[in-house]
Amino acid sequence: MRSSKYAPVADAASVSVGAFATDANAGSVGHGASIALALCCLMLGATTATAAEPQQLTRDGRQKSSPVFRDGGKELVYAEFTDAALFQLRRLVLADGTNELLHAKSTSAEFEPAWSADGERYVFCKLRGVLSIGMTVCDRQGAVLNEILPGGGFCGYRSPALSPDHSRLIFSYAERGTQQIYSSQLNGEDRKALAESTGLNNWPSYSPDGRSIVFGSSRDGNFEIYRMQPDGSDVRRLTDHPLQDIRPRFSPDGQRIAFTSHRDGNAEIYVMNGDGSNLQRITQNEGRDDYAEWHPDGKRLVVVSEIEGKHDLYLVGLPD
Repeated sequence: MRSSKYAPVADAASVSVGAFATDANAGSVGHGASIALALCCLMLGATTATAAEPQQLTRDGRQKSSPVFRDGGKELVYAEFTDAALFQLRRLVLADGTNELLHAKSTSAEFEPAWSADGERYVFCKLRGVLSIGMTVCDRQGAVLNEILPGGGFCGYRSPALSPDHSRLIFSYAERGTQQIYSSQLNGEDRKALAESTGLNNWPSYSPDGRSIVFGSSRDGNFEIYRMQPDGSDVRRLTDHPLQDIRPRFSPDGQRIAFTSHRDGNAEIYVMNGDGSNLQRITQNEGRDDYAEWHPDGKRLVVVSEIEGKHDLYLVGLPD
């Protein structure tokens, strides 16, 4: 129900983030624990933002992930779990609600789509075999330009992102046992490791001007949000909390970062300044809020919300 979208938090979550999964399973806690979590949030400097009622964009309830705007915010592309073995990319036209497969003839699982800022290129992950994931780069019309294949065995690319001018591709890849972030040309050549560390590094995202990359890393013990230069230098930690912060995304003006945090007991969406200051909690939901992506106007986020066991896309306004 939409009213539960802003109900008081009453769930605690345990999160497992590995080379191929980032899922949350909630368990209940008492009312006193909810109050304690809220007090802890205030003590750590986070504020709870209020805005208009969120707009529900889908109503089928199927599991979804990785929504991304294209065509100036007129359309959304996202991955949907259509059956027990298949993720497919879907295209949603916001003006009239048209919802269709992006690649109608595809028979392989496709997920984690990303578009360049100019809309001329997009990339997505494609299942090539059991736990073997490649990347496909296409032009605006959907013609395949490059297929970047994974190595042998159980391995795969994750979380691809394109530089604003679509000259470079960044992604997470477990080349030597743990996921690290790499940069390459769009054909996979000229591969360079960025900010290698212990732990896992994932979810890289370019700033709109291409001068910074924000990402999640467990290098300091649990997943936090970090920022670095495009060449992997000047790594700075932006969040510091004993529970996990993941999936960061720059705002269209590059001044703010949206991300998923479990600091309040389950997955919620937070926004902070580009330097980690002015932390604001955006969603309050007993279920899971995840996969935040900025609308091009910088005033709204699309999120995947789990409400009463159903997963749908919601457009959430940010407070003034």
